Amino acid sequence: MNRLHIVFGSLMGLALAGCGPLQAPLPARLDDGQQKAVNESWEQTLSPVDRFSKQSLLDFLLLTNTYQFGVDKLEFRSEKSFSGGVVVMEVRFDRSSPERDLFTVTVQDRPGKVLRQERYGREQIERSYSELHIEAGVIRHKRDQGIASPEELRKLEAYEARHALVNSVLPAPPEDKGKKPHDQRPKK
Repeated sequence: MNRLHIVFGSLMGLALAGCGPLQAPLPARLDDGQQKAVNESWEQTLSPVDRFSKQSLLDFLLLTNTYQFGVDKLEFRSEKSFSGGVVVMEVRFDRSSPERDLFTVTVQDRPGKVLRQERYGREQIERSYSELHIEAGVIRHKRDQGIASPEELRKLEAYEARHALVNSVLPAPPEDKGKKPHDQRPKK
């Protein structure tokens, strides 16, 4: 059991370093050292394949996020009905082909006719995530300290306008009790 705690600890450290469960619509790409640690942990966990109980295997997956963290391939599909039909969101990730990482949003009418389809690659997703979550927060902090440049303040105004548009249509996601909210949108 001690070895399992070492595996959990190693992967939890990596997971808590900012690679939590799908904070953006593609899983994080790991550097070589992180990927090696994940691979070695899987080898230890599954050698032999029945080494841990059903519950321990589930605990491993939940505590380390390895159902999406450091995987070789990941496909995810979700659907949400609305009055005009359904929106289908699909994530495709292949560690060996980073150029193929894709998040697709398809809006269909009730019979299934495609009304709109948008495709987002990793670069656009990571840039947008960085702008809305990281850069906006950094500039907001600099603004509050009185050290933000005029250019940074213009960027912040644009980022906050993007947040305001989202806030005007969608509610903030529910917060987990005892955890910090992931939503970095400014409060109204």
